[in-house]
Amino acid sequence: MLMLQDDDGELSPVKLNPHLVTSDNALIVLDELNDVCWLWIGRNVNMPTRMHALRMSKSLQRSGYKVGITTIGMASSRIAEMNEKNDSDRKVTEDIAAFKAVLQGKFGFEDKYLAFPGKVKESTELIPGSPEAARAQPPRPEPKPVVVLKPAAAEPEPRPEPVREPVQIAKPAAKLPGSLADRKTAFLLLATMKNADLVYTERFERDGKAGIKIEAPGTMVIEVITDGEDITVSPADFGDTDEAARIKSEYEAWVEKI
Repeated sequence: MLMLQDDDGELSPVKLNPHLVTSDNALIVLDELNDVCWLWIGRNVNMPTRMHALRMSKSLQRSGYKVGITTIGMASSRIAEMNEKNDSDRKVTEDIAAFKAVLQGKFGFEDKYLAFPGKVKESTELIPGSPEAARAQPPRPEPKPVVVLKPAAAEPEPRPEPVREPVQIAKPAAKLPGSLADRKTAFLLLATMKNADLVYTERFERDGKAGIKIEAPGTMVIEVITDGEDITVSPADFGDTDEAARIKSEYEAWVEKI
């Protein structure tokens, strides 16, 4: 078995420990004994970490996780997703009980993180390819600089006579697809994605007008309502963060060129 902890999008192995199953943690346990990929999401885990842990559990269910030369958890038969917020659901409650029961056994460890049932003497031999084995190797000598001999400069070739190209009459620019409001909304989305790592969007309709909610966690939350050929952004200042100010500045610069 192998326990992995998702810390704000950074997935790393940890020693199997039932005390890590708390409301503040997101955990993935690859359980080859029961052919299950356990996914624990504490009720206090934020949405980006929860979504990252869910994506990683689906990937690990197929490909497993490599520790040294050992790949564990490959092709697990199912994912047991346990979101603590849904502990009133009977299926989730049953999975949580089974998960905690699995962790209550006695385990020995190999290569620091790989857990095996029973009291197994922890191996002191380093597994080739593991981080510990890499750190134990002596430093490699620095390579000697390679001297590159530059060839003698060749005589410059004569410049060819310029060829006069026929003058082409510029064709009128093709009309861009979509309305002016659509293009402004597209500029706003592009400016947001350039300045935020994570962006959520949600369409809505209010008073007969179409709108879109754009959320960049920790940066800004705005609503964009289409009104004919124009759009209305609320709040107008896009928020009080530096990233929101950059998004507003880039968006307004692009709109001026329309």
